[in-house]
Amino acid sequence: MNSELEKARFGFLLALAIVLLVACGKGSLPELEENLAGVINKAGPSVVCIVGKNESSGEAKIGSGVILGDGYILTTENILVNVDNITVKLQDGSTISDEEVKRVFCDFETNVSLLQVEAEDLKPVKIMQEEKIRNGTLGIALGNTNYSKGLQVSIGTISHSWIGGADAYDENLLIWNGSKVPYPCGTPVFNSSAELVGITEGKPEGEDGVVFMLPAMTCVRVSEVLKRDGQVRRAWIGIFSEGKCGEAGRAGLGAGVLITEIVKESPAFKSGLKPGDRIIEFNGEPVESSTQLRKSVSAFPVGSRAVLTVIRNGEKRGRKVPIETEEYDGLGMRRCPHRSI
Repeated sequence: MNSELEKARFGFLLALAIVLLVACGKGSLPELEENLAGVINKAGPSVVCIVGKNESSGEAKIGSGVILGDGYILTTENILVNVDNITVKLQDGSTISDEEVKRVFCDFETNVSLLQVEAEDLKPVKIMQEEKIRNGTLGIALGNTNYSKGLQVSIGTISHSWIGGADAYDENLLIWNGSKVPYPCGTPVFNSSAELVGITEGKPEGEDGVVFMLPAMTCVRVSEVLKRDGQVRRAWIGIFSEGKCGEAGRAGLGAGVLITEIVKESPAFKSGLKPGDRIIEFNGEPVESSTQLRKSVSAFPVGSRAVLTVIRNGEKRGRKVPIETEEYDGLGMRRCPHRSI
């Protein structure tokens, strides 16, 4: 880690400590310990450790998760991908074996995954309402490590990010700022009332004090679809639009979205759309950006038809386009708006 990053991290932790001390007043450290103990007592039984193994390669992944209730455990897809043996460890020392894992649901786009297990008396977590999350919300991460006896606790602050939000189910990610979180994948982060704010999914390279989080309400929305349908079926028409990965919109480029490429044999291709067409309406609604268009398309009922209004050679024309299930053209492009729509 470079010296500037180390200084910035130290400064953040020092500032956080000062804020906590001032906020608590006299006897602040004992009060802080009691508050943390209260969060652990309330939320701790809902936290699990997940071990995923690939029997053929011998590779093992260790992550965390949290109990949602009704036999479902929430975690992230990157823990469960390419594993064929899953063990869940509870805080009371008991274990849910691979034979007791009934089903595994994974959604690549949002990174939300569910385990359905055969177990009784699992304590469900309490969810924090999304509208209450603001920059500076205190975040308390609870997880297990190879060296800790019981839960390890890390304190940080939470802020909003611009990353994500290009999918009908996926809201912008949250950021956890603090010391390194144990097991970045799937570690639950709680507020001071022991309510789940979100789960961690990874960190930017070279920034140990910054961890991306999936908001709890995003996880809940995706989880309900996974429990009902077994997968999240996103609609797709097969076009590429202008813009680069990470761009939120197309400021200054005029109304609509310009088609730059058509996927061969896709619904758009079969409907007669062409590169150079500018989509100005999707099923009667004005189109302002590629992000908005992706959200509108992905949420549209698969198997139905949508009317796209396009400008071609200065003329407005309509096209009825069948809506099919999305085809990923690059699994390494999670949340990238420059994938095909």
